[in-house]
Amino acid sequence: MDTIYKPTKPLKLTLAVLIAIGAVAVTTGFLTDPARTWSNVLLNNMYFLTISIGAMLFYSIQFITGSGWSAMIQRVPLALGSFIPPAMILMLVLYFGLSQIYEWAIPGITETDKLIAHKAPFLNVPFYMVRIVIYFALWIPLVLMLRQYALQEDVEGGDKPHARSKYYAKVFIFAAALFFSMAAIDWVMTLDAHWYSTIFGFRAMVTSMYFAVAVIVLLLLCLRRQGYFPGLTMAHRHDLARYLFRFSIVFGYLWFMQFLIIWYANIPELTVYYSPRFLGPYKFLFYAEIIMNFAIPFVVMMADDFARKPQVMAAISGLLVVGLWVSLYMQIMPANFETPVFGFTEIGMWLGYAGLFLLLGVLALSRTLLIPKNHPMLEESLHHHI
Repeated sequence: MDTIYKPTKPLKLTLAVLIAIGAVAVTTGFLTDPARTWSNVLLNNMYFLTISIGAMLFYSIQFITGSGWSAMIQRVPLALGSFIPPAMILMLVLYFGLSQIYEWAIPGITETDKLIAHKAPFLNVPFYMVRIVIYFALWIPLVLMLRQYALQEDVEGGDKPHARSKYYAKVFIFAAALFFSMAAIDWVMTLDAHWYSTIFGFRAMVTSMYFAVAVIVLLLLCLRRQGYFPGLTMAHRHDLARYLFRFSIVFGYLWFMQFLIIWYANIPELTVYYSPRFLGPYKFLFYAEIIMNFAIPFVVMMADDFARKPQVMAAISGLLVVGLWVSLYMQIMPANFETPVFGFTEIGMWLGYAGLFLLLGVLALSRTLLIPKNHPMLEESLHHHI
C-alpha cells in the first residue's frame, strides 16, 4: 500500500508562526545591532546547510554501500536536502553584510594588514561570491537529480532508476566531500583571517552526517508516533544508534586533534584562535561543546540495549541539535564579539530558520511516497533484524 505523508494544519500553522518569529527577530536585529544580526545569518545558514548536506551524504552512502536496512527510511534524508536550493539565496544575501562579518572584507584593510593583503587574491568579495555560486551550482543539480530518480523509481520501478541514483550518489559524495569542506573554510574559517587549521574543512564535512543523523532520528520517531513507518523496528533503531555512537567518536577525535596540536605547539599565530575560547569569556561554551557533542553521546550510546531505546535516541538527538548550534556559535561569534551575546536575536532567528527548514522538509515528504515501494532492497529493509 502506498504511504503518503500528510502534514496537519496545526503543524503548518506552527511552522508559519516560527517563520514569523524569525522575521521579527531579523527585522529588530538589523534595526538595533546589524553586525550581530549578520553573524547570526551566517550561523543559521551554516547550521541548516550542515544538516542538509549531511542528510544527503547519508542518503548517498546508502546507495554506494548497497545498504538494504535503510531502504524504508531513505525519503527522510532526501527531504532534508530540499533546503539546499533556498540556502543559495540565503548565502548570497550575505553580500550586503560581508564587511560586518569578515575582517578581510573591510574596505582598505589590505593597506594596513600585510597578511590579509597577501591573502587578498583569494580573500576578496567578488571571488568569495563567485565561489558561493560555484558550490551551489554543483550541489543543487545533483540534489534535484537524486530526487528525480527517486520519484521515477516509484512510478516505473525496475533497476534503471536505482542504478542512476547510485551513480549520482557517487558524484554527490565527491562534490559534497570536497566542496563543502572548501565552503566551510570560506564561510567560517576565514572569519579569523590570520588563523588556519588544516583539518577545519574536513571536520565540518564529516561531522555534518553526525548532526544530520540526529535530525533524521528525531523526524523518524515523530513520524512513527503519528502512525507512519510501522515497520520501523528495534533493528533499524539499532543501526541509527550505531551511527550516532560512532560519529560521536569521530567528532571527539577531530575536535581534540585540532585543539591539542595547536595548543601544544604554542605558535602565537595559531593559539590566538583558542585563547578567547579556551581561556577567555567563551570557555564555558568551549567545554559545553565537547561535553554535548562527544562525552554524553559517547557514554550514553555505548551500551546497545540502552542506546536503541526510542526515548534515549530522542534525548541524545535533541542534545545534538543544540550541540551543533553551540559548535557553530563557538566558531563564528568570538571572531567579532569579545564576550558571548545571546538573546531574542539568536533565539528568534534560529526558530525562524527552523520553521523554514522543517516546512521545506515536510512539503518535500508530502510530494512523494514516504516508503519507496519499488526500491529493490525494500523487502530486506522491511524484514531487517539483528
